[in-house]
Amino acid sequence: MKLNYETCLVGEKLILVPYRPEHVPKYHEWMKDSMLLEATDSEPLSLEEEITMQQSWKDDPYKCTFIIHSNNNEIIIIIP
Repeated sequence: MKLNYETCLVGEKLILVPYRPEHVPKYHEWMKDSMLLEATDSEPLSLEEEITMQQSWKDDPYKCTFIIHSNNNEIIIIIP
């Protein structure tokens, strides 16, 4: 994601922004949902582990993770 960390994709109704530290608390809350964990084949992590994970995704040259916002700036979903 290093190469795309400053990239935002703006559409008519949605904006894709890089997954940043300020998104971690909401993402962490989402990932407490057992159905979401199962659907993404994920394990529950502590907030500290989520922070570490976000940093590792940011620094990984092969990963590109975005957050989808509606044009009214509401976070909709994260796309890894």
